[in-house]
Amino acid sequence: MAAGISKKLGIIGFCFGGGQVLKVLAEDRGSCFGTGISFYGTRMDPFSASSIKAPVLFILGDSDPLCAVSEIENIQKKIGMESKVVIFPGRAHGFAHRPGSPEEDVDAEQAYVIMRDWLYDHLAV
Repeated sequence: MAAGISKKLGIIGFCFGGGQVLKVLAEDRGSCFGTGISFYGTRMDPFSASSIKAPVLFILGDSDPLCAVSEIENIQKKIGMESKVVIFPGRAHGFAHRPGSPEEDVDAEQAYVIMRDWLYDHLAV
């Protein structure tokens, strides 16, 4: 492996894919993936959280009817480790990939910077 290249992968998902991040990490149990990022994930199984062996970054808006902040915070607590929840006030489902205003666009850019920094912090060697 070249210097500076992680031996583990990161997994990122949006909406349904954000929910699948948990499923994949629970099945992986830390062997392939070093971290996961879930943007406003849906259909998450909170019982899978205890099987996850990699930190997860959750990014969501507090006005998302499909992704409740309280549910995500409970899942994050079950995962523990360095997992983190980042909440964007006033943002709804899909804000990071479908910004509907200049303000949402600023938040979307910030969300991607947070994601980039998270990947660097958890995968860079």
